[in-house]
Amino acid sequence: MRTRFAPSPTGHLHIGGARTAIFTWLCAKAQKGKFLIRFEDTDKERSNQEYVDSILTSLSWLGIEADEEPLFQSSRQAKHKEIALDLLNKGLAYSCNVSPERLEEVRKIQQQNKQQPRYDGFSRDLNLPHEEGNVIRFKMPLEGETSFEDKILKKISINNKELDDFIIIRSDGSPTYNFCAAVDDIEMEITTVIRGDDHITNTLKQINILNALEANTPEYAHLPMVLSPEGKRLSKRDGALDINEYKKMGYLKEAMINYLIKLGWTYREQEIFSEEELIKYFDIQNVNSSAAKFSQKLLDFYNNHYLKETDINSLYAYIDKNFSLSDKFIQNPKKIEIIDLLRVSSNNVIQIIDELTIFHDDPELTEELLTSIQIDKDLLEKFKVELEEVNFNEKLLIGVFLDNFLSKNNLKFPILGKPLRLILTGKSKAPSITDLLFLIGKEVCTNRIEKFLKI
Repeated sequence: MRTRFAPSPTGHLHIGGARTAIFTWLCAKAQKGKFLIRFEDTDKERSNQEYVDSILTSLSWLGIEADEEPLFQSSRQAKHKEIALDLLNKGLAYSCNVSPERLEEVRKIQQQNKQQPRYDGFSRDLNLPHEEGNVIRFKMPLEGETSFEDKILKKISINNKELDDFIIIRSDGSPTYNFCAAVDDIEMEITTVIRGDDHITNTLKQINILNALEANTPEYAHLPMVLSPEGKRLSKRDGALDINEYKKMGYLKEAMINYLIKLGWTYREQEIFSEEELIKYFDIQNVNSSAAKFSQKLLDFYNNHYLKETDINSLYAYIDKNFSLSDKFIQNPKKIEIIDLLRVSSNNVIQIIDELTIFHDDPELTEELLTSIQIDKDLLEKFKVELEEVNFNEKLLIGVFLDNFLSKNNLKFPILGKPLRLILTGKSKAPSITDLLFLIGKEVCTNRIEKFLKI
């Protein structure tokens, strides 16, 4: 098996493209085949090396590497033109000099008649000599139908009368996408094409090109779209971000892969997969034929799982290497324990980093914060004095002290815990008081309490 992922380098790799790449890569690996990459850069104006680098970086981060050097469609233009002229000479394509004005006029008439706009075949039988400025159109069959058995969507067919004679060489001499894609699939010996279902019409055209070239037709699998939670086209607001942006936000590659694979594919009731399990169990035919919906909540679930399951020293090393940690935190002897605590309730690394400040920077006691802190200062003074005598070497001893203090003062925990959390962190939502006291440290905690008492 030989599969290919064929992005256009006109933008970054987003959720839908990344899912296609993973499915294509897994399909090859599950069959011990080869996964290839082809950059379809026939759009000269929009194609950019920046996007080539970005796409390759995103794929590499996900652990997806091509088994051969990536192929660039633009490097094969001479071959594309040679094959197109051969089709022309064999009478399987023809030169067309219809003006843009006539094409527009025909289009308007078709729209007025509520017909699908298409080329009307005006030059098909004129046998025009091919001249500079003409286009070359492929001769689609006039009778019968074009069909194929999709590995996900089952049989797809269309009456050939619905497909027009599409351009394979433009008036400037450059080859078009559909022609290049078919020719390059032959060159790369592609056996299975996996791509979005927005390419179905392209597939029908490319099958006819392959037939004209007497080439083997690959198997096809068209992936239903990834939609927004509301069932609309996915936008940046809904999560259609550059995959590199997810990395910068602190999503782990294992979580991204697990999430993307679950956008349309399932295996029994299993939710979490290792790479080895994915390769073992994946079958493209088990992909759902209906559209998947993006869920930030589910992505966060997977990322939280991997944040908690990753070896804590490995996680710290990853954060230290890829994110900016303050010198104050790096010098904290309890930095590993702090990361270990914060990861439990965090959806990504950035959330962890945002919480680190509470362990090395005193909270700003704003007027709004002071208003929300309701506690008897005499009680708090008593708490501070007794806290200074507690052994902070063991977290358990701090917990015992808290229980005893509440008991002998006949207090329910919120009476002390809620204001104390605000005093220590400036936040109403933070780790447990025991964890905060232990990880912030006795001296800093008592200083923060003293600072509040002096106001």
